[in-house]
Amino acid sequence: MELIIRVAIIIHIIAGIGALVSGAIAFALRKNTPKHKPVGKIYFWCMTVIFVTGIFLSFARGLLFFFYIAVFTYYSTIIAYRSLKLRNLHNGQKPFKIDWFIEIVAALTFIGLITFSITLYLKHHNAGAIIPLVFGCIGLWGSYTNIKLFLNGPKETLYWYKKHIGNMMGSYIGGVTAFLVNQMEYIPLNPIILWLGPTVIIVPAIVMELKKVKSVPIEK
Repeated sequence: MELIIRVAIIIHIIAGIGALVSGAIAFALRKNTPKHKPVGKIYFWCMTVIFVTGIFLSFARGLLFFFYIAVFTYYSTIIAYRSLKLRNLHNGQKPFKIDWFIEIVAALTFIGLITFSITLYLKHHNAGAIIPLVFGCIGLWGSYTNIKLFLNGPKETLYWYKKHIGNMMGSYIGGVTAFLVNQMEYIPLNPIILWLGPTVIIVPAIVMELKKVKSVPIEK
């Protein structure tokens, strides 16, 4: 079992490095579609490997932070990927069954994180309750907005592009967070800063990037 765990860790690290590098390159090439797409695919598959190995390690080693980040990050990754498949919701396209499945599973998982956070708080583990609460609330809000989109349809033409940008950058937040948390013993900062710092810093960048998107409102 130890050998399997070591191999999983090595694969996890390699995929993590690949995701950090390819993610940065994909963002830099975001306006160059022919070059952006293959790099983006590399990022997606690196994140898929990270998710699988992260979930495995979270149970094998009892490391909750692997589970938090793996779920939160891959949800953003898969939504960003699926947004490219749902570019015509404003023209009558319907979400696929896989999209409903993703959102239902994600919503239940994020509700579970919030419930776990409340349980920790009631047991006076205040510091440990913050992380699952933040990830759970952000994730649940994302799932809510996606389900609302499926039910009511989009309000603008480039909704899918905004979803793609916002969620890919959101997943990158998870990757950077995982890297910092893994290096926690070498970084003289409060663990909460390492956990939430990337979110605080990168989210404003996401907002600024989304404001640049010129989308046309849809009249209903």
